[in-house]
Amino acid sequence: MTKLKTIEPLRGLHRYPAWKARWVDKHSIDVFSYISNECSPEDFLLCCKLLFPDFVIIDGAVLLEHKYEVGTFQSWVSQLNGDLCAIEKMVNHTHMYDVFEGCSDNVDEAVFTQLAEVICLSWRLLLRDKFPDKNFYVDVLNSDQVYGPVVTFYQVL
Repeated sequence: MTKLKTIEPLRGLHRYPAWKARWVDKHSIDVFSYISNECSPEDFLLCCKLLFPDFVIIDGAVLLEHKYEVGTFQSWVSQLNGDLCAIEKMVNHTHMYDVFEGCSDNVDEAVFTQLAEVICLSWRLLLRDKFPDKNFYVDVLNSDQVYGPVVTFYQVL
């Protein structure tokens, strides 16, 4: 038997270990038990919109639909001299801190980083599926120069 892990082992979790600690038979409890007991199917489905977003295709650019605004797009076209890759990179960038700005929990930085990596993987697979004739660079940026982990994508022409 060979195991193939699709994402790295989860790190920095607080809520799941605290929940699991309340159980007597901890060995029979796993993340799927947590999902079954603690997560709403509606919330889970809504989160799928982040993993599998809708797109807008305009003037050859592929953009996240929820990030597209006509005025903002035209401003980037002007500022970036029509550079399609640069425009997509700017419009499509998504800060994990902004996605969860309403979260009042103290969330470990490792959780945001891992989540960005999972979203990156999902977008890479989705873009390959929806646009088989295009080549995209999907990346996670995470440095002192950016506001927390950022996921973005743009076409490689």
